[in-house]
Amino acid sequence: MTSANESAAPPSRKPVLIVTNGDTVADTLADLRPEAEILPWRDPLMDGPVPPGLDDVSLRSLRAAFLGEAMAFPGRDVIGELTARDAMIERHAAFERVEIWFEPDAADQIQLAQVLDALRRWGRTEDVFLLPAPFHLGPLGAERLAGLAETLLVLPPEGFETARTLWAAFRAPTPESLYALDGQPQAGLPFARAAVRRILEELPSPAAGIGRTERQILYSIDRGVGRVGFLFARVLAMEEAAFLGDISFFHLLSRLTLGPTPLVAGLPEPFSMAVLADPDRRKAFITADVSLTDAGRSVLAGRADRVGLIGLDRWIGGTHLTPFADWRFDAETATLGLPTGTNRQRSH
Repeated sequence: MTSANESAAPPSRKPVLIVTNGDTVADTLADLRPEAEILPWRDPLMDGPVPPGLDDVSLRSLRAAFLGEAMAFPGRDVIGELTARDAMIERHAAFERVEIWFEPDAADQIQLAQVLDALRRWGRTEDVFLLPAPFHLGPLGAERLAGLAETLLVLPPEGFETARTLWAAFRAPTPESLYALDGQPQAGLPFARAAVRRILEELPSPAAGIGRTERQILYSIDRGVGRVGFLFARVLAMEEAAFLGDISFFHLLSRLTLGPTPLVAGLPEPFSMAVLADPDRRKAFITADVSLTDAGRSVLAGRADRVGLIGLDRWIGGTHLTPFADWRFDAETATLGLPTGTNRQRSH
């Protein structure tokens, strides 16, 4: 029989909260670590708006609306998932130890910055451990993942400050704050420096108006990789640390087929989540053979500008890229060009 004093005692703390980037790794870790609560961070922050000036509730609502329309299958309770996720971070004191299992690519590093900034704001800066793995975790088997636990490192205080700065820069309304971090040491977060440069490379290029992923898509098609499924694999292989999911890729490819002067031809229809929900439409989309139009070849060669041909409407963090706010980044000279209509540029 339980005594009154025993019933009043606070519940014991769970040993570990593990925050990771996706369900594949989360499922494996759940089998390996039954003593731990596993929290997958299901928000591809490189897609859609992540603007400044919003509290947690407002940002969560905005992200849920975007994800529900562009990235999630019908019927998925996105706002419920994000609310439960954030509530778990707020309950950090229930865990003796927090482990962060993320990958080195740009998308994961932004997720990492969001997680660490949230922990910092909720007062958790001790007993937080970071996995410094320089490779992707998804393809690894259970035995290899189990061994990685021995490489976890205590996150130093400067890591939280780096995360705060990176998260604020990513959400800024222009890429200038992110650009100020380019090439600078990012204390405590070993892969953040490379992630900053890779995010900037998604801005339109000076001559052609295409970001790095779009350039890799056009280049690969030009070299004969036309089947959409193969094209996705080829574009991923061109990355030092691949960050693009298939849904994000399909959206980018689809945008290149739209507008008054398409750069790519051959898709059976513009991409939407309804395409993936229907087996026949999904097969037709993934097996389609695409090719460059004359305009696409001109853009790839730098003789024409993507923004002028098919427009521009894309968010990179808090920066809304449009034909009137077409920030340009030259990766070769590490120069940030201000939108069309200005004659200024910034260089390190």
